[in-house]
Amino acid sequence: MNTPGNSLSSGKETDKDRLTSLLSTDVLTLDLVSALAGDRPLTKAEALLLDNKKNSLGNRFFSDLLYAITHQHFEAAIAETLWQEIVRHKYEMSAALKRNIRVVVAALDYLSNITGDILSTTLIAEDQIADIIDVSLRDGLTGLFNHTFFYRRIDFELNRSARYGTPVSLMMIDIDDFKEFNDRYGHQEGDAVLRSVGALIKAESRDSDICCRYGGEEFCVILPSTDSGEAVLLAERLRKAIEKNQPDNRKLTVSIGIAAASGLPLHTPESLVKKADDALYEAKAGGKNRVIA
Repeated sequence: MNTPGNSLSSGKETDKDRLTSLLSTDVLTLDLVSALAGDRPLTKAEALLLDNKKNSLGNRFFSDLLYAITHQHFEAAIAETLWQEIVRHKYEMSAALKRNIRVVVAALDYLSNITGDILSTTLIAEDQIADIIDVSLRDGLTGLFNHTFFYRRIDFELNRSARYGTPVSLMMIDIDDFKEFNDRYGHQEGDAVLRSVGALIKAESRDSDICCRYGGEEFCVILPSTDSGEAVLLAERLRKAIEKNQPDNRKLTVSIGIAAASGLPLHTPESLVKKADDALYEAKAGGKNRVIA
């Protein structure tokens, strides 16, 4: 559904932020929200998951419920009341029509015809929306996440680090002497190298790591729950893999800079990137093909 109305938030969190969250593994799915509204029985595990989310999110829990249905952001201050009204409307419609009316249909009718919060609607499957967002947040050449997604995710990980006191590390990776490589072999070969390096970064990373192309010949990997020492070990493994796995015995290496944060004080994305960039510069100045934390 699209086109926001009067009750939609104009606050700090944007629809883009929420759409990005569709890629998260812990997002509230439409099926789970539908079960909460009574469209099917909740399992014990699902009920526990929802209770935990409600306790941790507070009023934003209801904002997330509505977002799963509408893909619009409603302020937490009004979301709980609006959710209750939609569920009540669902049961009134079900009683009148003598069949179960799913919460999505009830929300569409309530927000379109009663409150006017959504003035026009578009039906699109949840998995299709996730696919669209995934494409928009990927680098077209390497398939890694792009610069936009990188800054959204590093901000999220830093806030989580500050909240729970867990470490997060950032790895900045730059291909050594890439301009000379392009000049010698041509831009098509340069593109092939970028794809190859991107694939190696992904292959050598863990499932929890977030691999991005920062821009040009520079890549970055966000390492949740990883301290500086662990990050160095991962970076060394990656550096060696890239040096070893080049076609036609061409010499190609990377330099890697690492920065880490843990708990408070809260770093900004920009400050952590600068720390990693400073370490990368030191690696370059020290002879390249090395890791500096």
